[in-house]
Amino acid sequence: MGNNKPDNCMGCYGVIVFYFILIMKNLENTEILPIEILKAIDLIIKNCPNAIFGGSVALNAVGLLNRKISDIDLFFGEYESLSKNNFLSLATEKDGQILSDTVTDVNGKEIQRTGAKIAGIKTCCFKVGIQELQSSSFNFLGRTILIQNVNYAIMAKMSYAKNNDKHKIDLENINSKMENF
Repeated sequence: MGNNKPDNCMGCYGVIVFYFILIMKNLENTEILPIEILKAIDLIIKNCPNAIFGGSVALNAVGLLNRKISDIDLFFGEYESLSKNNFLSLATEKDGQILSDTVTDVNGKEIQRTGAKIAGIKTCCFKVGIQELQSSSFNFLGRTILIQNVNYAIMAKMSYAKNNDKHKIDLENINSKMENF
């Protein structure tokens, strides 16, 4: 009587809480976030504290993916200097080669992409507009990072899926998780 939950959802709350607890642990699982990636994240946090993590880091953080992270995608403002924010010095410290080009974003706009290895991990840095910089703080293993709004990561995967099976599989997994809600 004093219960405000609808009759058809008596057990739903416990299932949702249990699911939420599980997804919050993705970035604490070394099968998903290997130590090598974590070391690169630590260097980025130390040297570029305003970096926004996107891609598989963000999607795993919120539980929409549940697979091993193999690279890092970072997002900075389109007018932000990669030398002033320390990204370039971080990328050149040990691993050397930096590649830069332009790619087309999900809205058809050309943006700068800079690729480098940080602590041996392939890292892509994208300079994007203000809308793509929407982010939230995320805490794990005593660290705090900014993760990009996952809608952008999903849209990017949708545009890449026609040429890449990994993105197709990721989208299938994301759709499956979303159907559970």
